[in-house]
Amino acid sequence: MSFADEEIKKVYVITYKELIFTFLMFSVILIVLYPKDILKEQILSENSNYDLSMLYLQNLLKHSPEDESLMLILAEQSLRSGKKDLSLRLLELLLQSENMEYRYRANILSYDLQKDDYFYLQTELDRAKQIKKLKKLFASIYTEKMYDEKNIDKWFEEANFVNNKQARYAFLKQKIQKTPKNIMLLEEGYYLAQQRHQRKDAVKFLALLKIYDPLRAEKWILDDYHMSMAFKDYIAAEKILVKKAKTSTVWQERLADFRLMNRSYKQASKEYMSLYQKMKAYKDKRRYFYKAVRALQAGNNLKEAARLVHRYERVYLSDKNARKFMLKVYLATGNLEYAANLSKKILQREYK
Repeated sequence: MSFADEEIKKVYVITYKELIFTFLMFSVILIVLYPKDILKEQILSENSNYDLSMLYLQNLLKHSPEDESLMLILAEQSLRSGKKDLSLRLLELLLQSENMEYRYRANILSYDLQKDDYFYLQTELDRAKQIKKLKKLFASIYTEKMYDEKNIDKWFEEANFVNNKQARYAFLKQKIQKTPKNIMLLEEGYYLAQQRHQRKDAVKFLALLKIYDPLRAEKWILDDYHMSMAFKDYIAAEKILVKKAKTSTVWQERLADFRLMNRSYKQASKEYMSLYQKMKAYKDKRRYFYKAVRALQAGNNLKEAARLVHRYERVYLSDKNARKFMLKVYLATGNLEYAANLSKKILQREYK
């Protein structure tokens, strides 16, 4: 081997210790001579060799142990290189930061890390403990508005995941603002608003459902009625009933029942008799006749009740159950003359 070959060989032979020493010296030179902000930018732009970036960062931190921006960068790089434990330790420190931006980023990164770990836990107890951590982190993210409003869909899902109903409702309303024609979101918003006794929101969502979900228009009108009743807005409920009763016997019966509930006994009786006239089946007609009479009795309109029964006495004279009903009405209203005449008619029929 020639002298020249030996020289070439010497150039390429270097020990591992010498490599580390060279790297450390290079790092020190960089730290001393190179502006720190430029170093940060270069480290952040490094997308392949995360381990090398971490070595640079660790050396930077030795000279600036209180530099939270470096800690955050190191936490992010540690996560990218798969070193979750180191990332979490750094993030725990940053969660107490007085710098709002660093604290926000640390909270969100911690949440993502803790949630990722949740799916690897084996026992219910461990998962329950992890959910508590996630709930706490999420509560901070939500109450301090650490989230980016561009990612509302993500945080809506996270609110569901940690079962934070207040946040879920708030994010849902923002989603509806973006897509007001989304029937599924409107329906969920409507029911959540009711649960939370937010009538103003419920009314707004219901109005939109009536427009954008015409296939279920009848359902939403009925819901509107039930909601008005639930909130004791009887004026609104009556308007719905009066309008719908014009074209539907089902709604007309609801209107009659509503009148009865509101102690408008004579009006209720008239509605029941209107239904009586519209019915064809004998049982239906008799049922509305009974209800009309009882409505008058409930309002202590005893003479009117007796006169109504007397008017239809001949119609139901052959009906044993109806005869008993009419006789009881006469006696209850104190109309003994009507009662006596009906009793004679019943005896005559039975002894023929």
